[in-house]
Amino acid sequence: MTDPPFADVVETLKQLRLPAFIEALEHLYEEDPERAVTIAAELGKMAEHELARRTATSIERRIKGAQFVRMQTVDAFDFSYSPSTRKIRNRYLQMIHADHVTQDVGAIFVGNSGLGKTHLARALGYAACQRQHRVLFLPCSTLLNRLITAEATKDLGREIKKLESPSLLIIDEVAYMTMSHDEANLFYQVVSRRHDNCRPTVATTNAPFSEWNQVFHGDASAHAIIDRLTERAEIFYLEGKSYRETHRRGIEKPADSDAR
Repeated sequence: MTDPPFADVVETLKQLRLPAFIEALEHLYEEDPERAVTIAAELGKMAEHELARRTATSIERRIKGAQFVRMQTVDAFDFSYSPSTRKIRNRYLQMIHADHVTQDVGAIFVGNSGLGKTHLARALGYAACQRQHRVLFLPCSTLLNRLITAEATKDLGREIKKLESPSLLIIDEVAYMTMSHDEANLFYQVVSRRHDNCRPTVATTNAPFSEWNQVFHGDASAHAIIDRLTERAEIFYLEGKSYRETHRRGIEKPADSDAR
């Protein structure tokens, strides 16, 4: 049978995984084309509504599961506040508007505290949730605590698998504190497993790569981690005055405060 005039409805039903509906509609079309077209028009409206509802529910679940703590989107970021953010703007927006997760492209944000690194990382995660990817946001300290606890309870393999599972893992404040040899090894295992399985990782750090050997207990560990984090990643360098200081707001004075 050639494609019926309601092929778009059939496609929506496929997305909803309703093969019996498709079979019934196509069978009706063979027996009574006019009636099938009429029914398909109404069914299409209901199917689109159901698909939109499912998509919204899925996105909401992805955002909740990501554990962002604080919601930050690209629309709320002021790229004009410093030369460095103006410089990265186009490249960052190109990345956030593309499906970088499917392309296995991560990101590293390097710069001092208060420059918006975490905001930009969370915004990438939020955009990935909108595309219905599984995302997990974790401070590096939380990541290490989970790994150390899992190792102590003989559950390390399962924990690493959990951290490998999300389509996008965002690790905040990498290299903020010096790690022990065991901690650096645990961190490497997560990064390596995700790299080998083509699952992108986003990281923020206030330490330049040249200082990572002091954080990850030696040149060999630092090089191995940097190599895997940056091989398929965009690197964004931020510098200048603190973004938070620039956008700090105090309590607004009442209109008649000057008269008192």
